[in-house]
Amino acid sequence: MALVKRIVLGLGGLLAVFALAVFAWASWPISVDRSAPDPALTYLNSKDESDVELREAYFEHEGAALHYIEGGEGETVVFLHGFPSFWFSFLRQVDDLKGDYRVVAVDGLGAGKSDAPSDVESYKLEAMAAHLEALIDHFGAEKVHLVGHDWGSAFAIGFAQRHPDRVLSVTGLSAPPMNASLHALEQDESARATASYVERFKSANPALLVALSTDETIYNGAYRPLVDAGKLNEEEGALFRQGTSDPKRTNAHINWYRANAPHPDEITERDFWPSRTARVSMPALYIWGEDDQIFNQSAIDRLIELSDDPSLLMFPGVGHWPHVRMAPEVNLAIREHMAQASEANAAPDGP
Repeated sequence: MALVKRIVLGLGGLLAVFALAVFAWASWPISVDRSAPDPALTYLNSKDESDVELREAYFEHEGAALHYIEGGEGETVVFLHGFPSFWFSFLRQVDDLKGDYRVVAVDGLGAGKSDAPSDVESYKLEAMAAHLEALIDHFGAEKVHLVGHDWGSAFAIGFAQRHPDRVLSVTGLSAPPMNASLHALEQDESARATASYVERFKSANPALLVALSTDETIYNGAYRPLVDAGKLNEEEGALFRQGTSDPKRTNAHINWYRANAPHPDEITERDFWPSRTARVSMPALYIWGEDDQIFNQSAIDRLIELSDDPSLLMFPGVGHWPHVRMAPEVNLAIREHMAQASEANAAPDGP
């Protein structure tokens, strides 16, 4: 009996030490090796046959640095990725547009090689919008074209609502802005069912993400199907796997949800960033896959109501990644959309 007691006490001590080690690991600041080149950027440049070379850089604002890649000349197009991803999400669009535009693809705060602050407040959409506006100023651009996917779409459209004087056009793929999605949660029970995964995300932590092999889940759920379908090659799939495999970064990226997505029963007026009735005044292109599991018609209907000049492109048989699965068609649609917006802006009576 004494031996059993000693064994139990010993195991308890080991578990306590292990728990402390896990806590220390999870609490340790997330670092970025800025001396190492971005392997995704190296890959994209190696496959390019044009004279446009992409570069990477960091832009710091109020103590936090965003990593981005950029290249080309002309009007500036800023790409904002979703969760769980990084700037490489837009590899097909960056590669297609860089010969005619200055392309900028940003790693969102907490993702890719950007800084990942531990405080949730840094991920508030208003704070990130201030960071993005400062980045646009850094480029010397008065106005930019914005293209976003998933959370990046919600952010891009919301930024266009918040700062219409800085946006020539906006393209949102696979997600509406907060004021449309929260409206749907208030009005539509099916929207609540669709968004139920958000609360599970918000309860995550680094140790749990490791225990659940979330890196494998992310790859198998998001990227392996694209590789299997021939929409990404094996090397590209491996780069996505590498870029989304850090559990501490995944946990930091989830702060986008923690900071901005209230429980459906706890929605308040201040959650409707930038406001409940904020409009999209510039030309807007909204792209969805008909089979997208997080698509909600009532949110799209509300977004159209809030848009002065909307266009909607829906792909039958396509899920959450239309810009990868239907890259040529999406690239053409974005090109035509941006060209029309630029033409309207340049007209004597333009905005």
